[in-house]
Amino acid sequence: MSFNHENRHVLIANKVLIAMSGLTRWTKRQEGFMYEKHHYNIPGPFLALKWTKSRIRHLITLLTHCDDKGMLSLIESSQLAEYANTSVRSLHDNLRLFEEVGLLRYSVHFSGVISIELIDYLANYRDLFEEGGTYQSKTGYTSVWCEMVRHLMEIEHVNILRVALRALVQVERDIHVQSQKQATLTYDEVKGFLPRYCGHRLAVKGMLDQLSRLFSVQLVENTKDFLSAVKENLSLQKRIHTVSRPLMFHVKLEDQVNSKRIKEAERADTLIGWFDLREIARDFVDFDALEVPVSSLQSLSDTYGFSACGEVLRTIRNDFHRYGEGLQDTDVYRLFFESPILYLNERLQQRSKKSAIA
Repeated sequence: MSFNHENRHVLIANKVLIAMSGLTRWTKRQEGFMYEKHHYNIPGPFLALKWTKSRIRHLITLLTHCDDKGMLSLIESSQLAEYANTSVRSLHDNLRLFEEVGLLRYSVHFSGVISIELIDYLANYRDLFEEGGTYQSKTGYTSVWCEMVRHLMEIEHVNILRVALRALVQVERDIHVQSQKQATLTYDEVKGFLPRYCGHRLAVKGMLDQLSRLFSVQLVENTKDFLSAVKENLSLQKRIHTVSRPLMFHVKLEDQVNSKRIKEAERADTLIGWFDLREIARDFVDFDALEVPVSSLQSLSDTYGFSACGEVLRTIRNDFHRYGEGLQDTDVYRLFFESPILYLNERLQQRSKKSAIA
């Protein structure tokens, strides 16, 4: 059975990923001390929990299937548990615990069907705060491709899962924000958030090796290469003050699970599909008069993907070929000429529901 709704690009606040990976004990920095719970402004409920493998899986599962208000309505708990590769009992135990600490509210409607509300979704889970009519982010959020989420659900060892979450944050900060060619995690940084019993160099290296399906990992353990990398990276210089050994890991997301690259490619294809439609339709109607913000088309692409958007746009284009200006007189296309984005959204929702039923 399929979900009626699954976010293709899962947006998770960096502070949530940091909290679930475990706060670092390595706090010494060039300009003093840096404590992650203050630096990332991590809400108390996230710090009140010990983040086990099942709790990490369950929270990410909720973020993967909630809407833009943090709601999951009338969903089968067995489906959520199956997606997270856990038992239903484990899911309900964690939902009760999440509710106790103030992360969410949930209700049981009838046997096996629940609704969930993530509390303060924008602030807590997206790190978005409204200021002067616009939303600002303090420490940012990471866009995680849905296939990456599925790979995360398959990781069996909780400490490897923690390393993966940290690597996602570092890729977001170093590559997507600071435009570095690669993200860098030092041995001391990784050792700092992992339990003390698994901080040995070979253990850390082994964990990163097991993430090779998701990340391209390059090991730097030569002193000369280590110092060269630090000199070339101002951000890294600020993070490093006391190091126990010259060891670091350069990481990149593999293209097939890189949410940012997938978004960019699909957005471009969706815009090309829209322009192709416009070239056909403008022979029959004043197409340029229709209000279609590029940002709205991009949002549809992010939500439904180019495959779905392209299919719907081709159908409309074919109808213009067949019926021309006569489409304006049909009930089916009335909404299209009033609000193209609303029309496209309705068509894509219908297609999504049919796919879910199938």
